[in-house]
Amino acid sequence: MDDSVISLPAGVRRATVHDAPALLVETAASRATIHLDGAHVTSWVPADGDDVLWVSPQARYGRGASIRGGIPLIGPWFGPGRDGRTSPAHGWLRSARWELEAAERIGEAVTLVLALQDADPSGAGITARAFVSVGEHLTVELTITAGSEPLELESALHTYLAVSDVREVQLDGLAGAAYLDNTEALAPRVEGHDPVVLTGPTDRIYAVDDEVEVRDPVAGRILREEPAGSTRTVVWNPWAEGAQQLADMPDDAWTGFVCVETAAAKEGFVPLEPGASHAVRVRLSVREG
Repeated sequence: MDDSVISLPAGVRRATVHDAPALLVETAASRATIHLDGAHVTSWVPADGDDVLWVSPQARYGRGASIRGGIPLIGPWFGPGRDGRTSPAHGWLRSARWELEAAERIGEAVTLVLALQDADPSGAGITARAFVSVGEHLTVELTITAGSEPLELESALHTYLAVSDVREVQLDGLAGAAYLDNTEALAPRVEGHDPVVLTGPTDRIYAVDDEVEVRDPVAGRILREEPAGSTRTVVWNPWAEGAQQLADMPDDAWTGFVCVETAAAKEGFVPLEPGASHAVRVRLSVREG
């Protein structure tokens, strides 16, 4: 499919961003940047506000690269997979070049549909579609369809939220939830705090499939994630020691984001029969607070 023949509605244009193909969307309520590599939203800026998404200044772009920041699309496995040995980490969706399938304006919002076919390196024929709606809210949905074989699907929307200082933010919606702690070899725990405040390297997989709010008192705003189709919520920040191990992140950049990921992962995977599909979705909004 040649996506250059897809008609674009008002407010949408093709562009080259960081030497890679992208779509720029502008509506009365917000503007966004979506890279075709990974169907990756790298910016969402509400009108008269700051970017809700964080991207590393050392992020890599282009075919085959995995962009550090924004909303990476994760699947068909999470991390090293359920067996702990699958590569590449977080699957191949985020490093493949997607094609624009449709673009339309619905009311005051713009919706884009991007598709990924004939990219499954296993040969099983797994396919995917991404739906991105830009307007008063940002909605991103990832649908993965099993190919010729059953699939124990793991998928996620690995959202990097921009914050003034991760040490100052508070996360609501996690209290009382069981979680696995990746910093302690997936040690099982129960979250006893509300709000949650991060104090060190954090990689937690919460048994939460409901909305989470990130309160940023320094910035004076509250970021809300409303999920659908998920079974887990992942909270991640590498802290100083972890950032030093990441080639595409400056050592001091870790303070500027917190990842709150809408996911179906680990024991929350979704079993799919051949040809069956599953979608995970997140809706982002921002308000003063």
